[in-house]
Amino acid sequence: MLMSARDEETGEAMSDDQLRVEVTTFLLAGQETTSLALTWTWYLLSQHPAVRERLEVEIDAVLDGRPPEYSDLANLPYLRMVVDESMRLYPPAWGFSRQALADDTLGGFELPRGWLAFVIPYVMHRLPAYWQHPDVFDPERFLPERSTDRPKFVFIPFGAGPRRCIGDQFALIETQLSVATFAQLYRLHLQPGHRVDPWPLITLRPRFGMPMTIERRMRSSWS
Repeated sequence: MLMSARDEETGEAMSDDQLRVEVTTFLLAGQETTSLALTWTWYLLSQHPAVRERLEVEIDAVLDGRPPEYSDLANLPYLRMVVDESMRLYPPAWGFSRQALADDTLGGFELPRGWLAFVIPYVMHRLPAYWQHPDVFDPERFLPERSTDRPKFVFIPFGAGPRRCIGDQFALIETQLSVATFAQLYRLHLQPGHRVDPWPLITLRPRFGMPMTIERRMRSSWS
């Protein structure tokens, strides 16, 4: 599809360099970040059984043992809160930069034209000024009544503004459906004694991996 795509105005195809960059973007942004979001979500659920149990109750009540569909997500609000809270604590895209197009002042610092300003969601998502008990895994902080007064740009797991991740909605749908599918059938338990350290490479990885044991919850004809 990319090779056959043509610019609407010029009719030109992508160059080989452009094709390579686009494919790399799909592989990194379209697969790695979502898999890491799922990794951190399952880690947090393994450490917070009360949250996991509440999530299971919601999923079981809505799905009643059948595979989830996109239309179900509107009826799974706690699932979305769990995913959002996971990405607050462990945003796969933990940092990104923006280049100043002109001389500017940022936070009292002079920012000359061409310089980079680094935005670190991992830090912003833990600022006590905006997040009560910021290091606590609390999905209910994303309840509408607790989110109304929160500034728009303090929760930015997908970036913000014109350069916000173009695949953000797809990633959220993919993540929620994956969690709903798996949580019906299984529970994941972190290997006892395993050390979990966030490792900020291009994306936020667990430095020593995330070994889990799997416990079956129920059997299903579609599992």
